[in-house]
Amino acid sequence: MDWEAVGRATTLSVPDRLSVDLERLILEGKLAPGEKVPPERELAEYFGVSRPSIRDALRELENRGLIDRKPGRGTIVLAPGERANLPEDTLAIVESLRPELHDIMELRAIIEPPIARITAARATSRDLAQLRELVEAMEKDVTKERYAELDRAFHQAIAQYAHNPLLALINEQIAQQIAPSRASRYQTKARRKASSAAHRSIYEAIAAGDGELAEQQARAHVLDISKQIALAALAAKPHDEGPK
Repeated sequence: MDWEAVGRATTLSVPDRLSVDLERLILEGKLAPGEKVPPERELAEYFGVSRPSIRDALRELENRGLIDRKPGRGTIVLAPGERANLPEDTLAIVESLRPELHDIMELRAIIEPPIARITAARATSRDLAQLRELVEAMEKDVTKERYAELDRAFHQAIAQYAHNPLLALINEQIAQQIAPSRASRYQTKARRKASSAAHRSIYEAIAAGDGELAEQQARAHVLDISKQIALAALAAKPHDEGPK
């Protein structure tokens, strides 16, 4: 794990800054479920901050259900199902359905806009800082792979900041299923530019506490993605392939 990017935000307190960046590593999948976070002492030495600051940052992540801290075992990143206290077979059932991509996009159009509305009412200043930094990162010239990571993290963060573990879990399951839609062949420069603009509009509505606008922007974004995927799939078909 490369820890160089952690602790670089400047608009938050030290504990909040650390918790925001550590959470981003979890949202992006760079700290995977089951992975151990280094001990407080090592993190404090690495970042040049006090152990109480590290402890407060980890406590924030624990309160959000992202990590589990136990004496003798250390700090472990929790899987989405563990965060919502669901049995493993529940997630297995979801994964066994193997829905088509258009089914997932239809579900996104139903689920994500209301989540954006809820988040607009519940997001804290710390949450908004995380969303803003994700949006700004996507607006930079990054690789397709990095953009896909940030895209997933942004949508997962919105669900996380509704502060309802079940909504975050549902969104995480959706994210796993739509991973193919973020493949490099779909990541055209035009699509990324449009997606980044949509993300900023969603963020600004959430930051303004405008739930209605956040829901509208989120719905427009999902519908636009669905359209772009359908067009890309159509263009990828052999020219001699007739209607079925």
